[in-house]
Amino acid sequence: MRRVILSALFTAIAAIGVYAADNDNASSLPGEKGAAPSGTASYFEGVWVGAWPGWLDASASQDVTIKIERGGKEGVFRVEYSWGASRMRRGTVPAGSVKAKGREEGDRFVFQWANKRGNDVEITLRKHNDDMVKATIEKSGPLGPADRPTNETVLKRK
Repeated sequence: MRRVILSALFTAIAAIGVYAADNDNASSLPGEKGAAPSGTASYFEGVWVGAWPGWLDASASQDVTIKIERGGKEGVFRVEYSWGASRMRRGTVPAGSVKAKGREEGDRFVFQWANKRGNDVEITLRKHNDDMVKATIEKSGPLGPADRPTNETVLKRK
């Protein structure tokens, strides 16, 4: 009887050790497939610069800078998104910036925030060429007559 109990106890301890070792090597958070494993740099980390093109006025554009750095939690990135002042057809859009958290989803990077009007704004980056990404901005909620719900551009690594 003593051998059976010791054998069962040994098997249980060994199984717990194997389970703990598997969890220590997990590379992404649950539900976030494709996140970069800790210790490896993400393609999207760094500073990206470019401009959103105007759609009512082809000569108008708005400078944009996106700074992405690894956050404290695995699979989470700190993002600082800033835009320059721009003169549009209906007036001047002031410069500004926002801080958000982003995540890598396979071959794309996504971050979002709510603007002052309460509309959700989401930006998706996809690898385009070496040191270039294709950026898509999507706005939800009620938009003004000069607003566009989506826009695309190509950003370069700085």
